[in-house]
Amino acid sequence: MAVAKMRKKKKKWIQGAIKKPGSFTAYCKSLGFKGVTNACIEKGIAAGGAVAKRAVLARTLRRMHK
Repeated sequence: MAVAKMRKKKKKWIQGAIKKPGSFTAYCKSLGFKGVTNACIEKGIAAGGAVAKRAVLARTLRRMHK
């Protein structure tokens, strides 16, 4: 039973990864981008802190989409 729960958590990890939906998009738009772009992701990673974590998550989600 415990093994089944662990597998379930691993399958659906992304549902809990997004804590504040739309916050990184708002950050990118505040910098003058039309939305989340590769350039915005790179600037976000360089910024550090919570923005960097959101940028890394955005990059991960883009890679998963393909």
